[in-house]
Amino acid sequence: MLFYQRSGVRPVYIIGSVQVTNTHELSASKTSSTPRLEVSGLNVILREFSRDNLQDPSYLSWLRDMNNMELIDRIEYLKPINFEVVQSYVEGLWASETDAFFAIYERDKDLFIGTARLLAIDWRVRSAEIGIMIGHPDARGKGHAKDTISALCQYAFKTLSLQRLGAITADSNVPMKKCFLRLGFREEGRLRNHMLYHGELEDRLLFGLLTGELKPYTSST
Repeated sequence: MLFYQRSGVRPVYIIGSVQVTNTHELSASKTSSTPRLEVSGLNVILREFSRDNLQDPSYLSWLRDMNNMELIDRIEYLKPINFEVVQSYVEGLWASETDAFFAIYERDKDLFIGTARLLAIDWRVRSAEIGIMIGHPDARGKGHAKDTISALCQYAFKTLSLQRLGAITADSNVPMKKCFLRLGFREEGRLRNHMLYHGELEDRLLFGLLTGELKPYTSST
């Protein structure tokens, strides 16, 4: 892979020994002609989120799906909004030095199926949070979430040299809880009545993973 270090305020990439390709600054312009960073999972590929992804009607439709937005706790997108609001949000992620935003592709079909994100990256403590959305309905229930999170964790630990990752989910989201636990995350806390899901208040669970604790995804995981 690549190892990512900071020099002043600009990223410096140092070639290492893992499978990440087409490197350039995280904040670079994400046009269709720009080389895109790729992180490989078993059955998915994570590519830097591009303007093609932003303008893909599928992406916007996922942001209008109530179940998707409740799962990722972005219910503000369920009120009337225009494309410029979403565009401004994505462009903010591109410009950020504390976010890495990816489009998830199903490897066999090269199909755009969702998004994954490292957010709140703290370069001093070497920690970050993980966010994921499997938006394409036909891609759910196939293990792509575990595959994506596993690849993202390996990228964070081995490429960005982070040492801790955090994640959150609703208490009733049993598949995601199982996903985190099977990959080696530990439940570290519970915030009572902290999120609204299907119209009901419920607990938000906090998960954490340290370097060396990851159980990489396999087809039998």
